[in-house]
Amino acid sequence: MKLAKTTWIALAATALALILGIAGYFLLPDSLAMQIGASGQLQNYMPKVPALLLPVAVGAVGTVLTRSGEKKTAGLILAVISPVLAAITFVMNWPK
Repeated sequence: MKLAKTTWIALAATALALILGIAGYFLLPDSLAMQIGASGQLQNYMPKVPALLLPVAVGAVGTVLTRSGEKKTAGLILAVISPVLAAITFVMNWPK
């Protein structure tokens, strides 16, 4: 079975999100901020594991969508956004 170029790109992006998630599990605090308020303060915290798995799940959904003909572009966009989301979560919650 030959995979399309978009599927390979989506797989690579999702793998990068997974690598960032694994690194975040060891390097980030137990509770991660998911939103920055108007005052610039971190708010809306959630447990580490679900917060780090969200970008991976977004990437996985995007990768699956790249296999369908009509939603291939939407899937690729979702998959490429997933490591960006993981990196933003990582940077926002990096211990100071």
